[in-house]
Amino acid sequence: MEPISACENICNDFSWVGPISEWLRNIAIVVGVFVAWRQLDSWRREKIAIKRGDLCEELFAATSELAAKLAHIRSPFGYGPPEGETDDGTYDYKRRLDLVAELDDDYLRLRQLKIRQKAFVGDEALDAAIFEFFKARTELLIALRGLIRARRDSVSGRIPTERALERQNRYEAIMWEGADFEGNDPIKQPIDEALVQIEERTIPLIRLELNK
Repeated sequence: MEPISACENICNDFSWVGPISEWLRNIAIVVGVFVAWRQLDSWRREKIAIKRGDLCEELFAATSELAAKLAHIRSPFGYGPPEGETDDGTYDYKRRLDLVAELDDDYLRLRQLKIRQKAFVGDEALDAAIFEFFKARTELLIALRGLIRARRDSVSGRIPTERALERQNRYEAIMWEGADFEGNDPIKQPIDEALVQIEERTIPLIRLELNK
């Protein structure tokens, strides 16, 4: 009977091993879950950084291209109608109006980038800079339509009022790049400032992604 009693005593002495092993297993599970969560969080941050970099690169390219197209539309070098076609003085304005309409896809792309910018970057300065491009299009459309009306009124012999002349002068300043010799171009100046903002805000994020 003594040997059995000694065995029981030995077993009783090691009865703590089971709970400790279970405790260690639980710790290992917790540590494993934490490490996996950290890896998932790191992966998620990396994916967001990639999306930000791609978005900023696309936004910088899109606004630069759009600025060049707006400058082309506002070029002081005009075009007359095709040979044999009559012109009431509005041909070149209507041609430029068509060019603005052709920017619809560019502005759709910019609107989508504006939404993505809010989601992935959330920079209010970028949002304000993008807005300047939409504002420029609206002002160009209003100016072109106003100049077309003014030219038709002139052809019909209608004498413009002083207020109408002031509006026409304002439309001319909006329409023609360089028309305001004091350097206060109502389209070019805000667009140039917007491009500087976009460059300053996006280039660091693009370079951050490229250096990863």
